[in-house]
Amino acid sequence: MKMQDYIREVIDSFPRKMLYWDTDIRDPVAKRLGSRWEAAGGYGAFAAAINDLVEKKVLSPVKRSGLNGLSPPLALRYRKLPLNEDDYSAAKEEILSTYCSRMDLSSFLNSPKDYDRHRDILMAIDHFLIEVENTPPAVWDTVNERSFALTGHEKFLLSNKGSKLLKRIKITLQDLCCVPAPEPFFFWATGLSALPEEKACCLVVENKDTFHSLKYLLGAGKLKTTPEIHLLIYGEGKKILNSWSFIYECLPEAAGYQFFYFGDLDPEGVGICADLISAVKGEADAAMPGRFSAAADNSSIPVVEVLPAEPLYNLLLATGRSRPIDKDQSRVTQQRMQPFFDLCSQSLIDRVAPLLQDDRAVPQEALTASMLAAKGRVELCPS
Repeated sequence: MKMQDYIREVIDSFPRKMLYWDTDIRDPVAKRLGSRWEAAGGYGAFAAAINDLVEKKVLSPVKRSGLNGLSPPLALRYRKLPLNEDDYSAAKEEILSTYCSRMDLSSFLNSPKDYDRHRDILMAIDHFLIEVENTPPAVWDTVNERSFALTGHEKFLLSNKGSKLLKRIKITLQDLCCVPAPEPFFFWATGLSALPEEKACCLVVENKDTFHSLKYLLGAGKLKTTPEIHLLIYGEGKKILNSWSFIYECLPEAAGYQFFYFGDLDPEGVGICADLISAVKGEADAAMPGRFSAAADNSSIPVVEVLPAEPLYNLLLATGRSRPIDKDQSRVTQQRMQPFFDLCSQSLIDRVAPLLQDDRAVPQEALTASMLAAKGRVELCPS
């Protein structure tokens, strides 16, 4: 967006007809631009844009208010001028005659006062849509890459304003040939070969130290799991919830995928596992559309299930160590945690429930590398 676009937004949203040049116009514009104020031209560009709006009869300087003493000078106060329907005739003519793509611009015809500040972006989108209709791209860019190319701001299309604009013109991210880029995560491939007709197994662990210990033990042959795993994934707490679709870029070819989750035994750790369980069962898709969907180039979403690694939780409890929960986790409700407990045995539930009721936690780190090495082999699901 140009300096004048920000000024127009501020002016259009201001509730009164009389505006002070600094507190009512400059300060809100500078706040929106932040560190980009100087890059956008600073005061010089601001003053030029104000004078341009005066020429366009959007603003009128209140001459008796005096000047601000800067160079170039601006009036201390400005009055918003009402625009007649005839003032938008040029904008309407441009909308009707210039655009050739399938964008729906009817809302701008009905409310042409919004058109000017969106004009550059609409022009760029229109040009792109025509271009890809004739020559579809062989490779789709990411949303942020496409956003920067079309708007000059890499995060615009996924912002609230960008989403509203796309909805308004009835254009989707798919129409713009771009895909969201899921947050990546750390994972380690064990080297176990996967047969296409068999399920592949993966273990997701919440914390870094446990990931490091398991990676070392499995890689050194000091620990084996049953079933054997193809991927060990560091979930990095709840970040895995935003990274889930990245899974589909890492999985070996297989008939399906079974994920075992192992995290802290506290409300947040249980809640993270429950969220993943709900996501892959499709229960969260309606509330969070697209968040857990597969990458765009997957023809179909493979069969995936997430299960608590119950034997590992039993080993965690068997350490006999726990500590008070050191931060408020009351926002994690029983309803959120329930998908986790629905897949656990009653014996595990009977051991975990009193722990949580007493506001105590068992972090993963209680189950150390030396303890796991002494075991030599661990189950991931109840026998």
